[in-house]
Amino acid sequence: MGAPLVSIVVPTRNEADNIAPLIERLAAALPDVDYELCFVDDSDDGTQDRIAALERERSYVRAVLRRGAERAGGLSTAVVTGLRLARGRYVCVMDADLQHPPELIPKLLEQAAAGADLVVASRYVRGGEDTGLNGFARRAVSRGASFAAHLLFREARRSSDPLSGFFLCRRALIDGIEFRPVGFKILLELLVCVPALHVVDVAVTQEARAHGSSKASMNQGLLYLRHLRSLFLDVPGSARRWKFGLVGLSGVAVLVPAVWALSGPGGVNPLIAFVPAFLLSAAWNSALNWRWTFADQHRQSGAPRHYIDFAILTGVLMFGGFAGLLSLHVSVVPAALAAAALAMAVNGFANNASVRRRPSAWARIAVDRGVQATLASLAERLGADRAFVLPPRGDVPGLPGGLLAYAVGTKHPLLLSEAASYRAQRRRNIEGLSRLILPVVDGDTVVGVVICERTAPRGFTPADFELATQAVSDLVGPLTEAARLGTSLSVTSSASAAASTG
Repeated sequence: MGAPLVSIVVPTRNEADNIAPLIERLAAALPDVDYELCFVDDSDDGTQDRIAALERERSYVRAVLRRGAERAGGLSTAVVTGLRLARGRYVCVMDADLQHPPELIPKLLEQAAAGADLVVASRYVRGGEDTGLNGFARRAVSRGASFAAHLLFREARRSSDPLSGFFLCRRALIDGIEFRPVGFKILLELLVCVPALHVVDVAVTQEARAHGSSKASMNQGLLYLRHLRSLFLDVPGSARRWKFGLVGLSGVAVLVPAVWALSGPGGVNPLIAFVPAFLLSAAWNSALNWRWTFADQHRQSGAPRHYIDFAILTGVLMFGGFAGLLSLHVSVVPAALAAAALAMAVNGFANNASVRRRPSAWARIAVDRGVQATLASLAERLGADRAFVLPPRGDVPGLPGGLLAYAVGTKHPLLLSEAASYRAQRRRNIEGLSRLILPVVDGDTVVGVVICERTAPRGFTPADFELATQAVSDLVGPLTEAARLGTSLSVTSSASAAASTG
């Protein structure tokens, strides 16, 4: 059976009474659409029995029924498990509680077919409503959480509802991404971790829950705050404007006490004291910006020259402002603060383009239609469930650690097949996982790695291996360009911003 058009991923927990209505409404909403329904269930109320029965009766239903330790991470890991299970060209994530109307899925598919990378069912775009949230307090909390995401992450502003649990995207966007959601806001993770997406909002009215009870709780709120913290600190290039500003403030906290200590207790002339204080704060800011604010842009040329240019410019402006204020009989500390504020304003203006610039090299690869068409064609020719490309670093979720590095280091493609059973007389019709790991080599340099996966009774063959090895040569050009611009998720941002003092 070929891959369906869309995989509908539904994480469930204690939704026994909602399963049958969901099945019926999906069938009515998608009569002519080839779809599969992927459940990931953590229930204790009989939901698993109903899903298991459906999986036996209906070929389009697939399920992972988790028990015990498999449920670690709750809803967040359930969604990720469902995404990995999906085989369709598109993936739609929705809840089982019927607050997300299945009747909207055709409209989401229509927008995706028209060119959208990600289509969000939004409660906050014109025509949408959040009346399904019980009470003013829950609606206020939801609005506040969305505001916080928009405030912190410029990437999240591409959707009016970055915390929606109902969205659809091309599956190629998520293949190879190692999600690390804390809580259940997988859409926010996708928006922040895959810049350059073309996002379209479609209005949705969030309906009242038909059966069961809401999973929202104080604990989920705390998990959301942890998720924001993780995206802020652990995703290079995210929330860059905030990081740039915080680094600038920390530089002021270094400069002003140093000037005071040298010119006051130290007895040094304030104008002379300013020089080592500025050099100390400039070194502090440059190191922190380089390691944090612009951590995704390390592979840039010209950094030393830009460092010198901006350090001299900032120093001259700060010194001039400081000296002018001292001549007006302003005391040392207020003069240093005012001079630092002037420098921060100039730095903010001078580095605005660099601060606003999104990571883009490998992010563009993820949304490049030519690259994705090549990968889709390869997957179709191989009978693979998916084919995706990664930069030549790190590891692949589900693969033994270091295996990708081994393939890159040796420049040799690998074929891996997992036996369906350890028994000598195992059945032939039991599915096993087979992978091809294919380094894309330009001269002596590995510029990317293509991963092909198939879950089927029959794994990849030597003939498939040969075909795939030849086919990946079509990707050498775009991947070489991405590698030239930097194997992080960045390309052309100026290293001067990392060297600035604010």
